[in-house]
Amino acid sequence: MKKNKMKVITLLSMVTLFVFLTACGSSTGNGGSNTPAGEGATPPSDSKKVKIGVAEIDLTNSFFVRMKQAGDVAAKDYGVETVWQSSDSSLEKQISIVENFIQQKMDAILIDPIDAKGIIPAIKKAKEAGIPVITMGNKVEGDWNYNTLYPDYDNMGMVARALGKAMDGKGQVALLSGSAGNYVSDTREKGFTDVLKKEFPEIELVGVQPTNFDTSEAQRVTETWLNNYPDLKAIAFISDPLGLSAISAAEAKGKKLLYGGHDGDAEMSGFLEDGSLVIDVLTGAERVGYWNIAAAARIAKGTKFPTDLFMPTHFVSSDAVAQTLKDKGLDYEHLTPEAAAEIAKGYTAELGPDQPDERISGQK
Repeated sequence: MKKNKMKVITLLSMVTLFVFLTACGSSTGNGGSNTPAGEGATPPSDSKKVKIGVAEIDLTNSFFVRMKQAGDVAAKDYGVETVWQSSDSSLEKQISIVENFIQQKMDAILIDPIDAKGIIPAIKKAKEAGIPVITMGNKVEGDWNYNTLYPDYDNMGMVARALGKAMDGKGQVALLSGSAGNYVSDTREKGFTDVLKKEFPEIELVGVQPTNFDTSEAQRVTETWLNNYPDLKAIAFISDPLGLSAISAAEAKGKKLLYGGHDGDAEMSGFLEDGSLVIDVLTGAERVGYWNIAAAARIAKGTKFPTDLFMPTHFVSSDAVAQTLKDKGLDYEHLTPEAAAEIAKGYTAELGPDQPDERISGQK
């Protein structure tokens, strides 16, 4: 009996110890609830990992594909989970994706708005659910969403200025745009056309064509321009993937044109070096993707940012082109393609979880 009693006491002691250890474990395994609000650099535990939904315009476009690739790196760095969905350039589908993210109770929602006004009702639903929203590269007027932006008007104004000088102020030029109603597309288009009209009255703008960010549409439009305007001298584009399609179409017809673009994609390096691409604007698809996920992760974890966040951008030209334009009266700070490539790939060091919030918001 005495031996059996000792076994029971030992068993009870082991059970008590197990319960105690389990209780201690649950007090710290709460997904980072002891982390102070705003310290977004501390990843939560897997038991309560922050989930971020991303409603992208089109995940077949190379720019957006690169955004996702670097965004996935940011998600790993920040200890969050991301779900990317393609809207296939459809506002209706984008609204549906956002509504699904709300139903899934995401901790934050990133939207690359196809239409800055048309997406507002979906953002209001997210507000009702208490889910933070970040609109990427797009100024969406509202009282709930954050905007991640670039100096698009001034940047495309400089593209117009550089092309205009390269064309000696005369000739025909065309512009490949994105989607009407998309803030980035509209702002870049206006920056280009305003400067061209004001500063280069002898340059004829023969076409401004929306493409819905569709590269095959950009190629079709370019082929039409080349047939209708045999004296066309230059093509500008608000996004590099559209420009690659334009260059491909022109080369297929044996046409040598001048180009001016935006994004700083790696594929543009050769055209910058040979001078056909007079100027490009570096945002960098990878930098953009990493930056947006970094901002969303911090916001989801409690960081308070200004409504508008800004990413630094850079003009990219070959030294030879920059010198030629300087001789023609246009002097601007620029990066060489090689220097731009280094900056485009340095997003982890530039925007990682060890950096202060001010780096993400553009205040430092």
